[in-house]
Amino acid sequence: MKEMFQMLSDPRFHLVYGITQRFSEGPSPRQVRLNREGFTIVKGLGKKSLVYPYQLLAEHPSPYKGNLFSPMFGRVTDINERSIFLEAVEPDDDLRAAAHEVSHVDLLSLPERGADLIPILKNLGLNTKSLGQDCETLIINGLNPDPGVTWAEPMLLAHQRNLHKGLEMLRRLSPAKRILLAVPKEIRIQHYDAEIVHVPSHYPASVDALLVKAVTGRENPEGVGVVGLHNVWSLGRVAVTGRPLIETVITIGSLTHSGNYIVKDGSMVGELLAFANIELNNGDTLVRGGPLRGESIEKMSRSVTKGATGLFVVEAGTVPDMEGHSPCINCGACTLICPARLSPNLLSRYAEFALHERARKEHVDLCLECGLCGYVCIARRPVLQYIRLAKHKLAEIDATRHLVELKPTGHGQPDGNAPAEPVKGDNNG
Repeated sequence: MKEMFQMLSDPRFHLVYGITQRFSEGPSPRQVRLNREGFTIVKGLGKKSLVYPYQLLAEHPSPYKGNLFSPMFGRVTDINERSIFLEAVEPDDDLRAAAHEVSHVDLLSLPERGADLIPILKNLGLNTKSLGQDCETLIINGLNPDPGVTWAEPMLLAHQRNLHKGLEMLRRLSPAKRILLAVPKEIRIQHYDAEIVHVPSHYPASVDALLVKAVTGRENPEGVGVVGLHNVWSLGRVAVTGRPLIETVITIGSLTHSGNYIVKDGSMVGELLAFANIELNNGDTLVRGGPLRGESIEKMSRSVTKGATGLFVVEAGTVPDMEGHSPCINCGACTLICPARLSPNLLSRYAEFALHERARKEHVDLCLECGLCGYVCIARRPVLQYIRLAKHKLAEIDATRHLVELKPTGHGQPDGNAPAEPVKGDNNG
């Protein structure tokens, strides 16, 4: 138990870094790989098509999922079920003229409010599900999401115009009677159009469920929603520029270097590391997202999306390697550290042996996915990854059951009509 408390007081888990300089502009990408899973490509777009910045490329059927736009002058090199690939080109006069014709939208002058703003923001590339939550109190999570991610302080202190515009739009969009901005207790800010609440700044305080408890004093209270500071920044970015969202803010870091950059949607990991002067050596691990909750990726040709928060290189030797299949040794460290008071050791073993219904009974759905269980695991088990696998498999099981329930039985149909075909899943999600 003593070691657990020492870990939580470890300065590496502190979420305040004293970084207030403005974000650097990322590279002008030579290639991009845009995620288009679930999107429908616009008519006429295909291989070899020339595109320009802010051009609409694909639309999503969900009213809360932002449409997809080109982040640059480029040529389509490939389109598959998962991605759209672009390579940079030197634009001719016609392409420049097309880009010049992209209209600006003055969001703050529009009369629409609430749900009427949703389709407008969707058509500007914004994901709006968390922005328009139906709640009495909306809390903006103003903490860095993971240790090592450092963009929250500059967003709060150095990009105030952008955040002011984001908050102004959020007030028009959200039905919440109170909007609270939760910031680390070490930060003092004023003049925001939101009530400021100071909260602890050691990880996992930035996990939404724990943030809500810190602000309200209650676990899972009714009528309370959470939106990330990153999403508010994106909303403000669109309000300031009047153009679709084609970029994100990420921390690019390693053991010896860290910086915050505004990068284009779909930027390739290899280009970003080279731009930040970070070398990837044999045995290093590349992580997209935060160091604790992110995912390791195996290729430099992977890319970042508008929702990405970080890109990190974990140097070889800084984390002990797994050996063999790494069985659980029942030390209990993960159970002691779990903020949701679960038993990650059981959940991970149930997932490992495909006993997913047992994981359900052990409340795997309540896992906050903070990653502390894997961090303290002496056996170096991928505990969080196992838990995510169990959640994914249970979602598939539930979806299959739902389809079976929808399947017609043939009873009560008029004579001469054959039973309808079973409902089939949508391969594009």
